[in-house]
Amino acid sequence: MPPRASPLLLLSRGLSAGPPHRDHPELAALRDVLTSPRTSSTPLPHALSRAFPSPSNAFPLRTLPRLLPLLPSPLLSLRFLLWRLTPSSPPPSPHALSSLATSLPDLSSSLPLLLSSSPQPLPLPHYALLLNISAHADLFAASLAVLRHMRSFRLVPDAACFHHALRAAGSASDVSAVLEIMSGSGASPTVPVIVTAVHKLASSGNFEGARRLIDKMPEFGCVPTVVVYTAMVDGMCSFRNVDGVMRLIEEMEGSGLGANCAPNVVTYTCLVKCLCGKGRVAEALNVLDRMAQRGVMPNRVFVRTLVEGVCTDQRVSDAYDVVERVVGDGAVSSGQCYNVLLICLWRVGMTAEAEGLAQRMLKKGVQLTPLAGSSMVRELCVRKRLLDACHWLGMMEENGVLCDSDVYGTLLLGLCEEGHVHEASALGWKVVKREIHIEASCAERLVELLKQYGDEELASHLLGLKQCP
Repeated sequence: MPPRASPLLLLSRGLSAGPPHRDHPELAALRDVLTSPRTSSTPLPHALSRAFPSPSNAFPLRTLPRLLPLLPSPLLSLRFLLWRLTPSSPPPSPHALSSLATSLPDLSSSLPLLLSSSPQPLPLPHYALLLNISAHADLFAASLAVLRHMRSFRLVPDAACFHHALRAAGSASDVSAVLEIMSGSGASPTVPVIVTAVHKLASSGNFEGARRLIDKMPEFGCVPTVVVYTAMVDGMCSFRNVDGVMRLIEEMEGSGLGANCAPNVVTYTCLVKCLCGKGRVAEALNVLDRMAQRGVMPNRVFVRTLVEGVCTDQRVSDAYDVVERVVGDGAVSSGQCYNVLLICLWRVGMTAEAEGLAQRMLKKGVQLTPLAGSSMVRELCVRKRLLDACHWLGMMEENGVLCDSDVYGTLLLGLCEEGHVHEASALGWKVVKREIHIEASCAERLVELLKQYGDEELASHLLGLKQCP
């Protein structure tokens, strides 16, 4: 019996120019519902619900990003999505929202059209959903249209809605527009809203506006803390205002702003990133002393930021000094530090130094992390050093380090393409034994090459490990 085609494939065929297959009447029903003229007695949501009583079963969330572009028009795609994600549905994850935002066709035009054609207010959860999707799509104009549509019906958005709108803001005027609507609705900013607004204002160069908003926090019943000042620091760093950042951190280190506003490791990480971005690596290295004087301990993110900046400047000895100092202080383990250093060396192209460090780590029993090991094999594959990648992969596996699944597919494909048949066969059977799934397009190409080499059995097994998209 031949395998049954996936529902999405059938749906794609059903929505194509030809009529849906008679064996799949639900596809014909969807097409008819979406394209039939609407009447006031049977609006689209009612018609869809009548045809598909169980939306989540008929259209699983994971299939929507590929389904939405297939629908007859961008407006119908958006209306279909609102029907599928009912007000009582659990909110999609950030990853799902990002995928939906990317897949919705012509969202910048279809969303305002949806609002202008809605004589009645939408359910409040749908407004929040549209604002969240607009934020993931970086469409501030669409976010503003949603807020104004709510205001036209005298609906008061909650703080989360304003937060979504601010995430899509791209300028100081955008931030001002959101805060103006918020003020007009009688809602008070919450700390997350203020933090996002401050960051956006500082990122656009409006440092005075950001500072005024912080100063007004007590009026809204909020207490300024290191979090909001760090948001301003990070925004100023994005604007490359290093001197302004230095002055603000000095103010935070003083007692004038209060104990709750003293800089923490996140603040100093922003400073290091800013200094390294400007090529002021010597000053970045001095931040460690500054932190030590204030009793602030570095964490893994801080170490990675500083080490990467130092490696980018080709100051390898300084990078080792940073690692040894942090390890000596006991702030971060030696394993974490040396894995961070290894990844940074690969990223900046210092191949020989990276391989030497990896050898010393394995010799001294410092375990490579899967991230570091995977990064190493990927970089060797990029450089077409496929046999070296095989060697390192074997060494890491002997030491209990298992790389990411995509590493095996990438290396296996490279070996096949370069004609390393023996090594490809050995790695391929290892992949089969461990049941490591391979991305679909990579698996299909591997099967094609292995069949050319006459290894039909391995090709068959690898085809069974093809990862569904």
